[in-house]
Amino acid sequence: GVALDESVQMMSVSVRRAVNSVPSARIELLDGDMPERSFPVSDGEHFKPGVVLAIHAGYGDDLKPLFEGIVVRHGVQIRGDNEARLVIECRDRAVRMTVGRRNANFIDQSDSDIITTLAQGHAMDIDVDATGASHREIAQHYCSDWDFRLSRADANGLLVVATDGKLAVKEPVDRAAALAVNDGKDLIDF
Repeated sequence: GVALDESVQMMSVSVRRAVNSVPSARIELLDGDMPERSFPVSDGEHFKPGVVLAIHAGYGDDLKPLFEGIVVRHGVQIRGDNEARLVIECRDRAVRMTVGRRNANFIDQSDSDIITTLAQGHAMDIDVDATGASHREIAQHYCSDWDFRLSRADANGLLVVATDGKLAVKEPVDRAAALAVNDGKDLIDF
């Protein structure tokens, strides 16, 4: 909830989102005072592992949220020209579902009920398309809640999308393309 001081120089921000994966972000900041042998940004409270971090971008006061997640890696990098950088890696809160392998039995539940139960066990908001049949028993054997949820969604032809701590498990949309990209006109790199 506290904005980063404007004196901190941001080198790069990269956000990765994909269907059926946990979104991530990587931030590189200039940091380090070689004569003082200190790293003031790294030593601060903003980027400690476990802290929730939000990334916004835009022009002037018109900022839009790009990413919100948990700091999972905090490292310092020094390049050959004595340029020190703080490298922060973040993951969406859904990353908690990937930790640990579990065993569970689900009795008389549909796949959508199982998927909802798994998300609620990690205090995540979820929106799931209803699935048909109820299973007499399904066993989760020695796999993470994330992987088990993906397998149940895949068995029903559903896609999993994680966005800023919220999960959506939906059927793929069938409508006209929202964007057309043409080689030689719009496409810069592929």
